Amino acid sequence: MSEYVITLNGKKKSVSYGVNSKIAIDGREVDCELIKLSSRTFLLRIEKRFFEITSDKLDNGNYSLLIDGISFETAIRSALQEKASALLQQKSFTHSKTEIKAPMPGMVLKVNKNAGDKINHGETIVILEAMKMENDIRAPHSGSLKEVFINEGTAVEKGSVLFTIE
Repeated sequence: MSEYVITLNGKKKSVSYGVNSKIAIDGREVDCELIKLSSRTFLLRIEKRFFEITSDKLDNGNYSLLIDGISFETAIRSALQEKASALLQQKSFTHSKTEIKAPMPGMVLKVNKNAGDKINHGETIVILEAMKMENDIRAPHSGSLKEVFINEGTAVEKGSVLFTIE
């Protein structure tokens, strides 16, 4: 049995079908038949009702459908694709906190940002002097500078937490 998730007007419906003419929509089984009339046109029978459908593939599982003269945009994904998409969305909303530690002992020469500032990937946050050389400590990713644990002129040991990014 093949399983899909169809999103229409922001509402998701679970659709599964097998080899017979039965499909299940959110667990409710109905009798249906899909007849291909051309490369883009289909005749869909659900129970005793018929619908003429014209479809255009847009991108990434998105389709534009014209059903009996009414236009719809829909997304069709396999159940596995839908689970992966949900996991990726959940991961993007998860806040993570990254601690940035001193890579070597040294003296803090300059702190370029303050707690609460927005920072970009690769931006220099702290300049650390070690063995008479200046070392830029850069943001490993974009985010918000949550806390700064050091001040200019402070000596730090290797592994000391300098700042956190969220």
